[in-house]
Amino acid sequence: MGRLALYAINQRDYPVIQAIVLVIATLFVLVNLMTDLVYALADPRIRLVDEKR
Repeated sequence: MGRLALYAINQRDYPVIQAIVLVIATLFVLVNLMTDLVYALADPRIRLVDEKR
């Protein structure tokens, strides 16, 4: 994917650049979400929902 990104940048292939940025951003968000969920499972002091009602 790195070579594809560099080739697309050099060739100014904007649709490919947009797709690569979208994929990387989506992966970043998903990894952060999974990290938060696993951290909440690993540490019982962490709550996913505020339970002050």
